[in-house]
Amino acid sequence: MLAQPQDKHETVEEKFNRMRPNARPDDVVTSFHRRSVDSSLYPWRAIGRVNIGGRAHCSGSLIAENIVLTAAHCLYSKRTGKMVPPGIVHFVAGYSKGEQIGHSLVSRYTVGPQFDGRLGAAPANLPYDWALMVLEEAIGAEHGYLDLHENLRPQDNKPRIRPRIALESSHIVTAGYPGDRAHVLSLEEGCDVERTAHRGFILVTSCLAIKGDSGGPILQKPNDKWVLIGIQTAATTAGRKHAGLGISALAFRDTFAAIVKQLAKEAALNQEPVTSE
Repeated sequence: MLAQPQDKHETVEEKFNRMRPNARPDDVVTSFHRRSVDSSLYPWRAIGRVNIGGRAHCSGSLIAENIVLTAAHCLYSKRTGKMVPPGIVHFVAGYSKGEQIGHSLVSRYTVGPQFDGRLGAAPANLPYDWALMVLEEAIGAEHGYLDLHENLRPQDNKPRIRPRIALESSHIVTAGYPGDRAHVLSLEEGCDVERTAHRGFILVTSCLAIKGDSGGPILQKPNDKWVLIGIQTAATTAGRKHAGLGISALAFRDTFAAIVKQLAKEAALNQEPVTSE
């Protein structure tokens, strides 16, 4: 039997679905089961792509008018062995199929205090794999941003017992721009935080994570409002079971508050009247 001609515009998803079920590799993780969302609507327009020098992308979220949260490893260049200059990093809010709600270059960024890009996803590196990027344009003022979970805190524990993160529910939703559907925002739904590590900084989830999802938000909806409890950073396996690794907002909350305070101070100084002698 002659093979059917393949459309040169066929997507990865269409090619995968065209394969005979018994020919599909069992160990390939895809995002094809995910629901895509309308990126022009809140809160999805507060999520976008972090584009690095036109060579790579990750996912990120506005968490203030001009601050975007993503993963630190997205900003590390394996080619140079250094963190990339902020001037080549773009945040595209509400991105979908070439269209966008807002765009800004990054003016500066801060990563976890002990992050070392050379270590990759080594356990010692995971708690610090976050980055807070200050944008040149305050696009979140117009389009909105995600709040951090206000009750996120370590649980009280008995002495010598590792603290666990306290949440009203373990149910979560993750969002991102995975490599196999890099031009549309999609949601990984119906998954949970299964356990935590490193003083509640690391979240082990049942969400499937794919390259490109890194930096995307881990979300909950208490009191009918979407809030951010952390970000996706890596994927792992336990036997044949796939799992996601993330960082809770406990890891970067204090640094975020300090940056907000510093930006407010800078804005106040810029607004002070200049007097002449």
